[in-house]
Order: sequence, then structure tokens, then C-alpha cells
Amino acid sequence: MRKPLAAATVLATLALLLGPAATARAGTANPPRILSGTIHASDLVLGPATSRTFFVSFEAEDDSGISRTGAEVILGGPDGRDLRSDPGTTLCTPHSTNPLRSTCRFTFTVRTDPWSLTNAHAGLYRMWALVTSNDFDIPTSEGLTTAYDLDRIRIQRKAQFTADAFPEPPRPGHPLGIVGRLTLADWDNGGYTGAPAGLPVQLVYNADGSSRYEYIANLTTGSGGVIATTTPPRADGIWWLAHNGTDATPWIYSAADHVDMP
Repeated sequence: MRKPLAAATVLATLALLLGPAATARAGTANPPRILSGTIHASDLVLGPATSRTFFVSFEAEDDSGISRTGAEVILGGPDGRDLRSDPGTTLCTPHSTNPLRSTCRFTFTVRTDPWSLTNAHAGLYRMWALVTSNDFDIPTSEGLTTAYDLDRIRIQRKAQFTADAFPEPPRPGHPLGIVGRLTLADWDNGGYTGAPAGLPVQLVYNADGSSRYEYIANLTTGSGGVIATTTPPRADGIWWLAHNGTDATPWIYSAADHVDMP
């Protein structure tokens, strides 16, 4: 399991953050405890050239209290992409009723462009956290704790979906054709581009006057996100194509196409 930061990098960073005060109680520190972590956002569905800001926090405690600035959160994602909090936004605040416990809060801003998030970076991100106590000792690393997979968030490429039934009306005794295309936000180049082949798609039907939605067939996208299939004609009703989503792509229905039988 990949760790976002090597121990030497962690200690060097904290030495800069905490300065000489970090060794005030060298050799006496106990490990602080990270109690829980939360990403304060639902899954992010981002279009091209889009930015979004959200917050991340964790609860920690130590018998000497938690350092106000000696904490870090990284969101580790696909293709080796690690998201770090915005500079200068980290702050651990002691609880008013229990000064040995603190809430550490971080601000994250993500951007979809070739210099920040690219298409390969869409997917699941896991929360990694580091915290130090007030009696943290840099040379021995006493008073430092890390935790992995405290919470998760999906950062997904916004989708568009078209579908068309033909011919209309269907010819008696002949199947109804359904064609569509699933496209995804192109974080590399802007605009939208065809989805990769192999993504799951379902053909959905709803007869006029019925509250029942029928899943008629399981399909997959072809090259460029194209879907093409045929189905026996049914009573007057509405047809859709549906993608139930992956870690990197959101749930989406195509626009509805109503078909009247001859």
C-alpha cells in the first residue's frame, strides 16, 4: 500500500514548520492519537477547466496537547497523484472543554487542467493524515502519528450522454435500433471527449402509463464511447441509456426518447 510521504520527508517538513520549539520536551513524548477523519464533500463531478474548494478535518488528542501547525493531510489518488492542502490553511484548534484534544482543519482546492488534475487522475482518493503533539521531538520522531484511509472521496469526470431510437415509428416486425454516445470531460485538452471502450451501460424502458422501469439489456461502450444495439419493439414508451458510474465517472442517464408504435 503506497504511503504518500517518506519518513525523512515528513520529518524535514515538520522541522521547518515547528522550528526549535519542537524539541522542548525531547525524549518524553508519547504518540498522539488520530481518532477520526472526514472529507467534508460529496463526490466531486468536475467539468473541463473547473475548480472546486472543500474542507478536510480530523480529530486528534495527546496528553501534552496537539501542535497547532504540526499536522498534514494528503489525499492519495490514481496514477500516483497526491493532493495537498492549500498553503497556509492548516490549523489545529484545541477543544474548549478538553485542551488535550484538537480539531485539525485543512482547505483543498482542486483544478481540472493539465497542470493539476488530468484524465488519468480521475478516481478514488484516500485520506492520509499526520499529526504531532506539543512535545514532539524531531530527532527521534517521538510524538508523531500517521493514519491512512481515514475517509474517501471520488473525483470524477463530468459526463454527457445522448441516445436516439430509430426508425420512428418502428417498422412492424422489425427491431428498434438504439444508438448513443457517452462523452467525458477532457481535463487534458478542454471540452468533452468520447468515453473509453468497455464502460458498463444499460438499456432502460418505461411503457406509457407504467411506473415500472425495465432494464432491457446490459451493454458496454465501444470505441469513442459509442453504443449501438437493437431490441424488439414494445408498446408506446420511453427509452434511455444509463451509465451507473465508476470511481472515475458519475452516474448518468441519457435524455429520454419517446417512441410511438405504428
